Amino acid sequence: MKAIICIVLSATLLLSGCTGAHLDIFPELENPALMQQKIAPELLHQDIDALVAGVKLRHPDFSGYADEVKLYQQVAALKADITVAMTRVEFFRHIGQLSHLFQDGHSFLIWPYQELTAVREQGSKPFPFLVKLSSNGVFIAKPYQYAGQRLPAGSQLMRINGVAVTDIFANAQRYVGGETAALRQAFVAERLPFLLWAVYGFINQFDIEYMHQGKTQRLLIDNQQNWQLADTTEKPRTTEVSYRRLNATTGYLDITSFDVDPDEFSIQLSSAFRSIAKDNLTALVIDIRHNTGGNTDTATELASYIADKPFRLVSHMTEKLNAENRGVFGYKGQAGDMISTTWDDYVKPNSSAQHFDGQVVVLIGPVTYSAAIVFATTVQDNQLGLLAGKATGGFANQTAQGNLFNLPHSQLRAYVATRLLVRPNASSAVSAVIPDLVVADNLHDQQNAIDTTLQQVLHHLDMAKNHVKLQ
Repeated sequence: MKAIICIVLSATLLLSGCTGAHLDIFPELENPALMQQKIAPELLHQDIDALVAGVKLRHPDFSGYADEVKLYQQVAALKADITVAMTRVEFFRHIGQLSHLFQDGHSFLIWPYQELTAVREQGSKPFPFLVKLSSNGVFIAKPYQYAGQRLPAGSQLMRINGVAVTDIFANAQRYVGGETAALRQAFVAERLPFLLWAVYGFINQFDIEYMHQGKTQRLLIDNQQNWQLADTTEKPRTTEVSYRRLNATTGYLDITSFDVDPDEFSIQLSSAFRSIAKDNLTALVIDIRHNTGGNTDTATELASYIADKPFRLVSHMTEKLNAENRGVFGYKGQAGDMISTTWDDYVKPNSSAQHFDGQVVVLIGPVTYSAAIVFATTVQDNQLGLLAGKATGGFANQTAQGNLFNLPHSQLRAYVATRLLVRPNASSAVSAVIPDLVVADNLHDQQNAIDTTLQQVLHHLDMAKNHVKLQ
C-alpha cells in the first residue's frame, strides 16, 4: 500500500514537494497582468459555479461534509451581490466566504497569494506577530521588541485597526476550510497575517490595542519598523524536530510539521532519539499541538520509535477518482468511481538502539490536523502512549490527498481532498480526537506565557512516578 499524503497549507507557505499541475499548491500566474485587471461580473458568477462544481466533482463525501442548503443559499447571495467588475483580491473577499461551508480543512479557496507576494516584494509588510488562540482570547505568542518598544508574550489582542479581534476571527473563519468553527478559528490564528490582508486589506500600518497585566495599551506600527523577537537567547528554528530535556527523567520532543522530505525528517528524528537515548529518560512528551500535518511517511517513522508492537495508521481508505488522479492511462478506474481499500499494512517498531521504551505523552490541540491527527489516533488506538491537551478541531477520521484546480476566469486556486481515511480502531464516529488527559485553558498562565498543558503533564508524570514508588 502506498503512503497517504495528507497536506494542509501552513502559515510558512511550505510546499509539499509534489509534482503535477493538480498537486502544485502555489504556481505562478501564467498571465501576471491578471493581477491588475477587473473581471466582468458574469464571468465572476461563472467562477463561483466552477468552485462549487470543482469541489463536488473531486471530494469523496461532498454531501456528508458540506452544508449544501447553506452553500447554495450563499452562492445565490454572492451572485446577487456581485454586479460590477472586480479585481481578483476584491473577488476573493466575496467568493472566499464559501470555503467554510465545505466544512473540511482540506477543501477551500486559497487567498490570492500572487498579489501578496507582489506587494511584499515592493516593501509592504503584513502583520508581524505570531499569535495563540484559546478559549480566553487571542494572545501574542512570543515577546517582541523594536527601538526600545516591547510587546510582551501573553499580551491579549483586543482590537486591530479599530476592529475587535473577536469580530476579526468570527469573520475570517469563513474564508478558511475546517470541519468545525473551532478548527477554522485555529487556522485563522495560524494564517492571521495573510487573512488580515486578504479579507480586510490590512498591511503596513497596524493600530493595535492590547491588554497586559490588567492595563489596556496601544501600539502603532508601520512598515518602517522592524519588530524582532525580544528573547535573543532563543535560537531561530531551522528544523521540524526539536528536542530538549525537561528534567532528570523527562524529555520534550517538539514536532512542528510532518510536511518535510521523509529522508530529511528521518535524519532529524535519528539525531533527536540518539540524544533521548543518551539522556536515559523514563518519559517523553511529544508536542504536535501546532502541527497542521504533512505526509504520513514522516508520521509513521515517528510512531515506529515509540511503538512496542506492530501498528497501523488507518483501517480503511476511500478515494474518489477524477480526471487528474485516475493514474496512467486511467488504470485506477473511471472519473467518479469510488475506490475502497482495507488498510492491512502493519508497521514494525524501530529496531535501532534509539527506540524509546519509556512512557509517552502526546500533546494535541485544536490546530493539530491532517497527518498530525493520523499520528494522534495511531498513538491512541494502538496504545502507544497517552494523549493530553485539548480536543482537535478536526475530525478523527480525516480527508486526505488534496488536488488543486484554478477557477476559469479569475485563476484563483482551490484545494480539495479526494480521499477519506478511517482511524485504526475502525470507528466511523464523526467526532474530534479527545485527549485521555484533558487540560483546560488558564487565563493567568496565558497572560504570563506559561504552558499550562505542559505543566499539567509534568505533574501527571510526577504523580504517576510517585504512585509507582508507593506501591
